[in-house]
Amino acid sequence: MAYQALYRKWRPNTFDSVVGQEAITDTLKNAIKRGTISHAFLFAGPRGTGKTSCAKIFAKALNCTNLQDGEPCNKCENCLAADNGSMPDIMEIDAASNNGVDEIRDIRDKVKYAPTQGKYKVYIIDEVHMLSMGAFNALLKTLEEPPEHVVFILATTELQKVPATIISRTQRYNFKRISKHDLEQRMEFILNEENISYEEKALSVIAQVADGGMRDSLSILDQLLSYEKGKINYEDALQITGFAAKERIEKILLAILSKNVAQALSEARLSLQDGASSKNILDELIDMTTNALMIIKTNEKNESNFLTEDFVEQIKNIPEKRYFDLINLANTALKDLRYTNQQQIPLEVFLVEACTLSTEDEVTKSPVNSDLDKEVKDLRQQVVQLTERLNNLPTQQVKASNNSIDDVKFISKKTTKSKPENAVKSKPAKKVKQSEEKNRKEVYQVLENATRKDLQTVKDVWPDLRSILEVSERAILDVLEPVAASSDKVVLKCKYMLWFENTTDSEFIVKVKDNIEKFTKQSYGIVLVPDNDWLQVRKEFVKSHKEELLAKKKKKLELAKNEIEADSQEDKEVVEKAKALFGDAVKIKD
Repeated sequence: MAYQALYRKWRPNTFDSVVGQEAITDTLKNAIKRGTISHAFLFAGPRGTGKTSCAKIFAKALNCTNLQDGEPCNKCENCLAADNGSMPDIMEIDAASNNGVDEIRDIRDKVKYAPTQGKYKVYIIDEVHMLSMGAFNALLKTLEEPPEHVVFILATTELQKVPATIISRTQRYNFKRISKHDLEQRMEFILNEENISYEEKALSVIAQVADGGMRDSLSILDQLLSYEKGKINYEDALQITGFAAKERIEKILLAILSKNVAQALSEARLSLQDGASSKNILDELIDMTTNALMIIKTNEKNESNFLTEDFVEQIKNIPEKRYFDLINLANTALKDLRYTNQQQIPLEVFLVEACTLSTEDEVTKSPVNSDLDKEVKDLRQQVVQLTERLNNLPTQQVKASNNSIDDVKFISKKTTKSKPENAVKSKPAKKVKQSEEKNRKEVYQVLENATRKDLQTVKDVWPDLRSILEVSERAILDVLEPVAASSDKVVLKCKYMLWFENTTDSEFIVKVKDNIEKFTKQSYGIVLVPDNDWLQVRKEFVKSHKEELLAKKKKKLELAKNEIEADSQEDKEVVEKAKALFGDAVKIKD
């Protein structure tokens, strides 16, 4: 028998064997058990997350003659035919190669015929976003009102390309990226079943490169088995995937934080020689820097998975702003990689900039500033001494002491000018207060016009938004949560105050705003609010606007009542006019 790829051989054949999509599989099982089967489904999500597998299992379960708690039995004639691809009532269509109007019209003409072997005729249309606009239009009416024995399952990796008229006619399920832990567990299970030895570190590398896709992880596993049959080694995994060894990334990060340019460049060049790419090194540095920041902020040392001993101890005294600066510089370097063939140059520029970066705390503590502070202190002491001497002189000798007064003036001027230019200026309390009041007013403005529908609209696109962001950007998105929305603005709660201060008005927020508009087809302004302030702000708003909210509600009720009365009065006038024209011959019917 010809060799079969692992992702085909181990494709799930029951809902319980689908990894990382429990919410979706449980919903589909319950729908089958209760008999509440919709006529059309839309499975959307990144590649390799189980969309087509779930569609096949669902189609098989719909026609199974011996269901087991919502699961197909995989033993009856229909299940075996479905697994072999010979079930005539389950049709799988690739929209990439069958995207014309004629193919969809052919489906439309055949749906009226009853199933020949099973209970339902199931059409699985993969990569449905590839259909032409004419094909979509041909599908609309059939999709909305198909015969009772027909079920459509549409699958797509690019939901934004599917027309809203199609989406509104289906039940939509958003498949999420599979977690690194779940990917590793599934690979361990398969390798144990295949009696293949492996190193756990190698599986960790594969899971990271796969980026949430089960099919990608199994394809890489297949590649490694071809490289060295019968064993999965960590070194081989690094070489095949072009992944940089985690130990070396830790050394690079420590060298950056200790400002050792030579060591950082040396370690990076060794990683490149071993097959890692500049993009890979930057991605891993961003991921590790973010993890380090989270561990320092939350003090969760037990959950750290760093390989270098005392890694947390070595980085715990680094200013937090330095981590944010490193992430921003790395993201800039990633963007620069797109516009150059010399991939090593943006990486090396980043390393030099990151090592020579100075924080405000370091500027304040620099030797130059220390000398200036000492000089200012000495001059102030002289001013105090001269002032005391002037106060002790008799009144008649005040004129004689003009020279001393001039000295004092001269020294005072010198003291003023000697103020260090680079000294850190603290924000005036008044400006901070004004900024907080402005933010609170913006939140109030959204709350005054907020509706559940608008909030749900934003929440619905949150998984889609996460799926198109880069690894570093997803880490930032994880600390944001939509909590209120009006027709033109949305309030995002920010988990960390420091992140709130650094994220406001950033390029990332502009990108989030643009993508929300892209998915919802509606423009939303973004207002950030710290997590600690949100409950208090909402409570104060309800308290201060209680009477106003009640008045608005009362006004709406009155308007509705007035409209009903107006309609009733209009009906009476029509009846009276009819009676005047036709007399008693008029019969009134409601």
